[in-house]
Amino acid sequence: MIKKMNDLTAYEWIEKDTVSDDMENWNGGKVGNLIPNRYTHYCKIMNSTFYRDRSIQDETLLWNQIHPNDEVKIDLGEGITLKELAEKYDIPYDKKISSKSIERKLGGCPRYLIYPDEGRINLDVLKEMTKVLAPFTKEKTCYFFYNILKLIGRISNDDIENGHLYTGELRDIFNIYNKGDMDGLASPTYWWPEDRNWCMSTDYDLDFTIFGGSKQMLDALMSNKKLECIEVDLDTRLMINNQ
Repeated sequence: MIKKMNDLTAYEWIEKDTVSDDMENWNGGKVGNLIPNRYTHYCKIMNSTFYRDRSIQDETLLWNQIHPNDEVKIDLGEGITLKELAEKYDIPYDKKISSKSIERKLGGCPRYLIYPDEGRINLDVLKEMTKVLAPFTKEKTCYFFYNILKLIGRISNDDIENGHLYTGELRDIFNIYNKGDMDGLASPTYWWPEDRNWCMSTDYDLDFTIFGGSKQMLDALMSNKKLECIEVDLDTRLMINNQ
């Protein structure tokens, strides 16, 4: 059963083991700013595929060419992976790639593409992630933390404090995702088991989730055909606006 914690003590190890952002020299941040430096392997997992808007036939049209007052109707079509888009637009598919890579290459985001949600894992993707994590987690207690930036505007300001921390089993992430006082927030900022042998980070302004854990767990994630995983390291830039 999911339970809200009265203090954030169980979360403090994450702040201790991550590198603080250097805001004066910020250039998109690094994996090490979000995920603890205690694991042997890291990857980013796309929060969902991209989707084609079937109502748009002109693939050269960009979102920044659409007038702000124009009515936008979306006819959601088939999913497209970042790897497929990288091949289509001749973009290197390596640890640095992100949605921003498409924007830099084309001068804007293609109007026919619906991007993955930022800060929110698609439910189907979440099911696959937990399916992979379950054998490594068993019945261990898990923790689910939401930082302030995911709470503002969604719950009473009087109840935000320094964030919210919940505890339960791995499967309880779906209780947080679908109902209760966290309704509408979906993905926690961080979630991890009590032995800390893995950790997931879904930042509020990124359309992918960062994983840290063992090579065996990485291999299991990478081999899941329904997940798009890209291996990274602690020094990998999360998103680079200018190159």
